[in-house]
Amino acid sequence: MTVLLTMFLSAASFLLVLAVSPGRAAEEISPTTNNKIVLTPEERATVLRGKIVLRTVPSPGQKGRTYEAIGLIQGTLEEAVSVLTDFDRYPEYMPNVSAAKVCERAEPCSVIETTLHLPLGVKKQYRLRYTGSREEDGFRLSWEMMPWPELKPSLTIADTSGFWFVRDFEEGGLIVVYRVFTDPGHVPLGLKGIAQGVAKHKIPDGIVKLRERVRSVFRPVAK
Repeated sequence: MTVLLTMFLSAASFLLVLAVSPGRAAEEISPTTNNKIVLTPEERATVLRGKIVLRTVPSPGQKGRTYEAIGLIQGTLEEAVSVLTDFDRYPEYMPNVSAAKVCERAEPCSVIETTLHLPLGVKKQYRLRYTGSREEDGFRLSWEMMPWPELKPSLTIADTSGFWFVRDFEEGGLIVVYRVFTDPGHVPLGLKGIAQGVAKHKIPDGIVKLRERVRSVFRPVAK
């Protein structure tokens, strides 16, 4: 029983970190399409209270799952872009990210190798290509997983990609969409679905960490 619990916790911990790390975007079939963020009255009230909306996005034909979180942060668009594209500093605030190596930077693309140190001694790595685009009504940072042939399969994941989208909100601040797809590959003992369900509820942490980082960098509390 102890061994089973340990294996489950390991799988769940891995998926929790993927949930607050970049993930694969599903086809544009959710309410957030073409940079248009559609909120129900209830969702709008939620984000105005400082809470984060969490949605499941259909991803037919894919082995992983897709979710998106929507919330508000205080700051300017330039401040948010500065934080999101400062890849070297991801280890300072993104949970379990112990290293982020910028391998290539040629605007608008950057290639980053990321190392995650997870509970129970689990270590995972992956290589991502980020693409930033300034758009009329905001900024989008998309990413996709790239091959890393030197890595053993046990050290990496099956697939991950996704995007951030940030724009001004009509009632002040910035509204942020964080879209995540993850396919961790093999998870032992049929626990993949359970662990993904746990991971789903950690998706909002991506926006929480961005919100905290923008505040700490640009509006630090005076001592």
